Amino acid sequence: MGLRDRLAALHLIDRVKQHEMETIGASLAELRATEKALEDQSTKLHDDALREAADSTEDTRIFLPAYLNSVEIRQQGLAEERAAAAEQAALVEERLFDAFRETKTTEQILQRVKKEVALESARATASQMDDADRALYMLARTGQFTG
Repeated sequence: MGLRDRLAALHLIDRVKQHEMETIGASLAELRATEKALEDQSTKLHDDALREAADSTEDTRIFLPAYLNSVEIRQQGLAEERAAAAEQAALVEERLFDAFRETKTTEQILQRVKKEVALESARATASQMDDADRALYMLARTGQFTG
C-alpha cells in the first residue's frame, strides 16, 4: 500500500475513532444524567417524607409508619438503580479511555505518515529539479540551449 493510500486509510480510521469517542461520550453523559436524576428523586423523596412526618396530624400518624416504610423501600430501589447506573458508567468510561488511547495512537501514526508523504513529495520535487538541471546542462553542452 502506497503512502498516500495509507494516509487516506488513516484519515478514515481517525474519523471513525473520533465518531466512536463521541458516541461513547454521549452514552456516558446519559448515564451520568440518569445517576443525577436518580439522586434527585431520592433527595426529593427523603424531603417529602420529612415534610409528611412533620406535617402529620393525630389522624394521619397511624399511617405514617407504613408511608415511611414504603419510602424506605423506594429509596433502596433508587439506590440499587443508582449503583447499577454507576457501574455501567464505569464500564463506559473505561471504553471511552480505551477509545481515547486508540485515537491518540492513530493520530501519532497519521502524523508520522503525513511527514513521510511530505518527505516523499520533497524528494520527488528535488528529483524533478535535478532532471531538469541535467536536461538544461545537456542542451547547453550540445549548443541547443543558450539561456
